[in-house]
Amino acid sequence: MPATVNSDAIPKGVGYLHIPAKNVQGYLPVQTFYTPYLRTTVIDERDLVRAAKIRVKDMQSDSITKHKDAGAFTYHAKHCMNSSKDVIIHGILIDDKCYTGALIPPDLSPLDANATPSTSSVLAMESNPNFAEQCHKATRQ
Repeated sequence: MPATVNSDAIPKGVGYLHIPAKNVQGYLPVQTFYTPYLRTTVIDERDLVRAAKIRVKDMQSDSITKHKDAGAFTYHAKHCMNSSKDVIIHGILIDDKCYTGALIPPDLSPLDANATPSTSSVLAMESNPNFAEQCHKATRQ
């Protein structure tokens, strides 16, 4: 199935990325699709509610407010009974399009069967001494 209407960008893979959010974890794990034909990650706002483990039917409303003077936006899905379950995402506007904060890739245990140097910081440092040295320098106090 194409990524968007009238698009020939067909997803080649699926996974989860973490989107910075105002919740206890500090992020929402949102399902994303990969295709080499798109330079950005397209996110369906309904997936933000699902990532919060809240049923879509329990939401009263959702909105995207563009704060054009500030170059920012706020996505707000209101829970019908409990405001502490609201889903709120802030981001920036570029050419009037909404962009979340930087996506946070998962950091798997090196023992996880799905772990690779791209998904595990431990494996990344083990496989790339230059990267390990840069991380060490960046975290010295």
